[in-house]
Amino acid sequence: MSTPTFTPVIEYLRTSAQEHPDRLAFVAPDDISYSQFYQAVRQRAAHFARHGTQHGDRVAIWLPKCQDYALSLYAAMEIGAVYVPLDGTQPAERARKILDSAEPTVLVTDAAHFRALDGWQRDTLKLVLIVDDVPCDYAPVGNTAIMKLAALQPSVELPPPFAAGVDDLAAILFTSGSTGVPKGVQISYGNLHSFIAWALAEFKMTPQDVFANHAGFHFDLSTFDYFAAAAVGAAVWIVREDEQRDLAALIAGIRRHKVSVWYSVPSALALLAGSGELTSEVTASLRHVLFAGEVFPIRQLQALKSCLPAACALYNLYGPTETNVCLYYHVREDDMARDKPVYIGNTLPGVIAEILDADGQPVSGERAIGELVVSGACVTPGYWRRQEPANYVNHLHGRHATGDLVGIENGFLYYHGRKDRMLKLNGNRIELGEIEAVLGAMPGIAEVAVVAECAGDTQHIVAYYTLRHAGERLGVLDIKSYCSARLPRYMIPRLARQLEELPKNANGKIDYRALEQLTRSTSDTAAMPHADDRNEIVTADA
Repeated sequence: MSTPTFTPVIEYLRTSAQEHPDRLAFVAPDDISYSQFYQAVRQRAAHFARHGTQHGDRVAIWLPKCQDYALSLYAAMEIGAVYVPLDGTQPAERARKILDSAEPTVLVTDAAHFRALDGWQRDTLKLVLIVDDVPCDYAPVGNTAIMKLAALQPSVELPPPFAAGVDDLAAILFTSGSTGVPKGVQISYGNLHSFIAWALAEFKMTPQDVFANHAGFHFDLSTFDYFAAAAVGAAVWIVREDEQRDLAALIAGIRRHKVSVWYSVPSALALLAGSGELTSEVTASLRHVLFAGEVFPIRQLQALKSCLPAACALYNLYGPTETNVCLYYHVREDDMARDKPVYIGNTLPGVIAEILDADGQPVSGERAIGELVVSGACVTPGYWRRQEPANYVNHLHGRHATGDLVGIENGFLYYHGRKDRMLKLNGNRIELGEIEAVLGAMPGIAEVAVVAECAGDTQHIVAYYTLRHAGERLGVLDIKSYCSARLPRYMIPRLARQLEELPKNANGKIDYRALEQLTRSTSDTAAMPHADDRNEIVTADA
């Protein structure tokens, strides 16, 4: 396959606005044609530029999933700014950490999220744009204009479309950070092109397709939905946060919009497949079902496959945020006879995958297992204003050490697990150290250690802690309330257990292996503590 000519992803929208002006860019409740949508993008970009936003400046977006979110990120790219998407459901304290790091020129938000920021301010901030029409007066703060979308003047001089280069930044996607501060993965236009160009060739999508945008806009999976759709003039259904795990809403949306392309984490597909509601009538329109972000348990994948039309292509896509998708596997019929998850497959064009042992030496052969190191145009230029020893030099040379252990089976790469202390739950990447940093600052806690509990095909987060003063106790509601105000829901520990002392190794460091053994030994008897057990907590969907 020859390497396609570089096309910045913003150009796809511009082209579809000309070639497919009357086709829907987004479907209900966001019905809008490509020409109307691009005109709105241009208007918003003009307001960003009018308030001093320039090439390389950051435009932060903290909203629930909606058309305004997509419009704002496109408007940032239209003038060469870098969009910074924030999870609309995360606590304000974490959002402030991301905003402090990104130092945006523009913040697009709504009244509820703006109030939650409680006066947050940076010298770089020139415009806060409130997109909803909640009655409230906003006064400028310093040099920052605070404006409601409804009050903006429509007649603003439009800026020239920015001509993005391969190395220009398109986005900064913030992920969990081991120090307690989320880290920003820089995404270049070249990174996005390497994935989207491959996807267009592999999946052969058309203007008649309808994409289900299930992932959050802060999640790298979402870049496929809106950029690939715009490239062919297809429509996108934005699945709202309250619909993402609402079985009735998902089934109704697939049926109503005749969704043909679905891309999500496996857990969402497992929910649908296990419901009994994913009938042949519902799935008749599906042509491509793609999954990524975590291992898909084979029994659940078998259940999904049985619900899909025979002609529907099923793909496992692999890659951390730092590479987006770098490997893929087209699931075959004979894979359904396996008793373990399907392969992560082979590399995309232009991507090189190496398997290295603990000494950094290449290994090969069917039985060899090592860390996957990826090279190529898909690899991020690095982290935003941060140098991490593990990958700083790698990123300078277009390489990324994934921390994933892989091997080769039957000529395909196979995932064996994590090398470090990062895990994924429902596709969300979680650094256990970030949870430790948050709980470690809780009044009354002396030490804390967080581990992952594996139960069958699932993982849960377990926190162990000691108290500063003997005889004190922390209640269930205290810990739940503290975590929920500072961490996304998926990062809240499922269990929290108080110990007299955390186990230590010979170097005086916390012995995580001992804690993992303790977790395994107690999981059968303490997985679901009683309501009056003040030393253990349970959080739903953690």
